[in-house]
Amino acid sequence: MRSINLFAKNNFDQGAMTYDQYAFAQKKSSEHLASLCSKAIKNPKTILDVGCGTGLTSLAFQKYYPHAEYTLCDLSENMINIARDKIKTQYYFICDVENYEFCNTYDLGIANLSLQWFDNLKLFLSKILTICQYFTFSILTKGSFFEYENLFMKKGMSVLAHRYFDVDELVTLVGEYGMIVASDFQRYDLIFPNALAAAKHFKYLGAHTTINQCNRPQLIARLFSHRSKIMLNYNVLFVVLKRK
Repeated sequence: MRSINLFAKNNFDQGAMTYDQYAFAQKKSSEHLASLCSKAIKNPKTILDVGCGTGLTSLAFQKYYPHAEYTLCDLSENMINIARDKIKTQYYFICDVENYEFCNTYDLGIANLSLQWFDNLKLFLSKILTICQYFTFSILTKGSFFEYENLFMKKGMSVLAHRYFDVDELVTLVGEYGMIVASDFQRYDLIFPNALAAAKHFKYLGAHTTINQCNRPQLIARLFSHRSKIMLNYNVLFVVLKRK
């Protein structure tokens, strides 16, 4: 397992028990993704949840596809255990989903706000559409968390470890690997009393990154010094893909 995934696994394992209490945008995104998908795809029998977390997305999809067989995949064993209790499925993989070689095929693959963590989205899309007839996902796009990131960039620091794709860039990219059946864009804004509260939001989701030790004192000082309200904006693209 790559070291970056070991860090991610530890973070998500630690955030498993608090995730559902703070997953405001993730819940809304799951529900919107399931609704969008239900209008395009009828009665899939097998569904693969990629980066399932605590099962919020599969739970949302069960409202539309209650008789489907769900398979859960996540890097975090703690999150998988919570998800299994919700979804009541015996099918699951604790694995680095991006690099895992699946043996089975599925009618539908789903992924809610997990693909932005992947190193090679192109390679993953080519792989997932060989095992899934349809793949529907939501993903963070360029401009997400702008106000929070700008707070640190003013001091010559950066706290976002991932580059988010531009919406048009993403649409072009995914269109190379599948036929776009449906798509949508939503923005979810969360307001926090200060920067420290916003940072804790990421921590309780398990979605924080390991801080560079050289910058840690400066980053922490910046968090404590910003005492006014701050917004975390989730810019989310939704796509339903069909295998070409």
